[in-house]
Amino acid sequence: MAAHTLRYPLGERDSIEAVQTALISKFRCAAEPEVLRRAILYDSFDWRLHGAGLQLDEVKEEGLHNLVLRALDSAAPFETVRLGSGPPRFAWEFPPGLMRERIAPPLAMRSLLPQVEVRTRVCLLKLFDREEKTVLRIALEESQARHPGRGEYQPMGGQVQLLPVRGYGKYLTRVERFLEQKLELVPRQEPIIDLALRALGRQPRDYSSKLDFRLDGKQPAGEVARRIQLQLLETLELNLPGTRADLDSEFLHDLRVAVRRTRSALTQVKGVFPGSVVEEFKSRFAWVGQITSPTRDMDVYLLGFDAYRESLPQEYQPYLEPLKQFLQAHQQQEQQAMVRKINSPHFHTLLKEWRAFLETPPDPESDGEAAARPIRKVAARRIYKIYRRVLEEGLAIDAYSPPEALHELRKNCKKLRYLLEFFQSLYPPLEVRPLIKALKSLLDNLGDFQDLEVQAEKLRQFAHQMVQEGEVPADTLLAMGMLVDNLLKRQRQARETFDSRFAHFSRPEHVQTYESLFGKGKKESPE
Repeated sequence: MAAHTLRYPLGERDSIEAVQTALISKFRCAAEPEVLRRAILYDSFDWRLHGAGLQLDEVKEEGLHNLVLRALDSAAPFETVRLGSGPPRFAWEFPPGLMRERIAPPLAMRSLLPQVEVRTRVCLLKLFDREEKTVLRIALEESQARHPGRGEYQPMGGQVQLLPVRGYGKYLTRVERFLEQKLELVPRQEPIIDLALRALGRQPRDYSSKLDFRLDGKQPAGEVARRIQLQLLETLELNLPGTRADLDSEFLHDLRVAVRRTRSALTQVKGVFPGSVVEEFKSRFAWVGQITSPTRDMDVYLLGFDAYRESLPQEYQPYLEPLKQFLQAHQQQEQQAMVRKINSPHFHTLLKEWRAFLETPPDPESDGEAAARPIRKVAARRIYKIYRRVLEEGLAIDAYSPPEALHELRKNCKKLRYLLEFFQSLYPPLEVRPLIKALKSLLDNLGDFQDLEVQAEKLRQFAHQMVQEGEVPADTLLAMGMLVDNLLKRQRQARETFDSRFAHFSRPEHVQTYESLFGKGKKESPE
């Protein structure tokens, strides 16, 4: 038994009263008055704290209202902060301290959301030695869980939690032995949030924007394409409420990524759907990209604002405040305009009709020629063709190539990345993962090159727009001009880095792996 294991779940037939009676009959104990504790457990929509091994609880108990941060596998808190109202939404809104330092890196720009509410009846026992000193505390807990603020509570079961007192380890060992040998309890360090979610039929990390398909290479390509598209549609729909409410910028980001992946799967997994369906929904999902783009643009500039400010000499940094106010005002305007469009019948009809098509069984009479072929063959041929296109375009770029050549290369690199991510489970992970990693590195470079150019031009447009909308301090315009200059310098640096990034992508071992994994069947599947 590990010394750190201090929690003992109770079976369905056990009760905390029976355990309490057994402990009092064996040890010198005194029971304190029963306490009712209520807690709301927080995390981001995509479970970033849980992924970092952390749990954040808003706890109300005996007139106290605290925010408690702890490790998932420990009852002892890292830090407790007294609250007057609900917890802050974002990490940067927390007061300086250990809690903020621990949650800020994993949370980044994501907001905290209530995930589950737990109500716990606590009976605390104090164990004494012969001198009446407290040598161990034993918490007997019976908990229930529900969705935050709504619904009926569901039983989570009981548990015994041992709270050691430093310097009295032998008493801890005796109680552990008694619980395990006499009461036949089995120690288990399962996080409270996991237990609470299970009581509601959920599990932590039940949302991720990452693609994780487990495919059978012999499955018909048409069936696999529908499965991929249905998961992308589900991701889009899951992010709609947070996008409407503007809870944080990542809801819209993940929605837009799902739309881009949807369009890529439509156009790059060739010959599986009827051509008319591909053309229709490619166009309709392009519209979704268009109506969400202005809001996302403002989100990006606001997310990057601190970096913009810090790139300037300190004496110029305060002059950017009018730019921040401009961005915030226009983000709200664009957000409202976007919400009206995604609440429109046109948008809802799109999602309804797309789901109806995907859930309709494949029809050999109308589906494309590749629909019945094994997905491994269809995927390999398409991946290999796009890879050869990327390789050819990248090798043709030299110091005199126009920016448009790099922009076109980026488009094809995105197509290749989506294809590799869709179908990576069909190939050995140790072989395909280095290819994806090298491609991502190249895409980061190409993205920087294009985005920095776009940002510089956009800031110049913002300056003109700010002048048109009202008086702008000359120092603000000067500071924005310095930002534009910095962005263009960074773009030139990204251009200088391209050669090394592409050389890594096209290194001989990567070329050989593409050939061996995808190039065996050179005949291209139907366009």
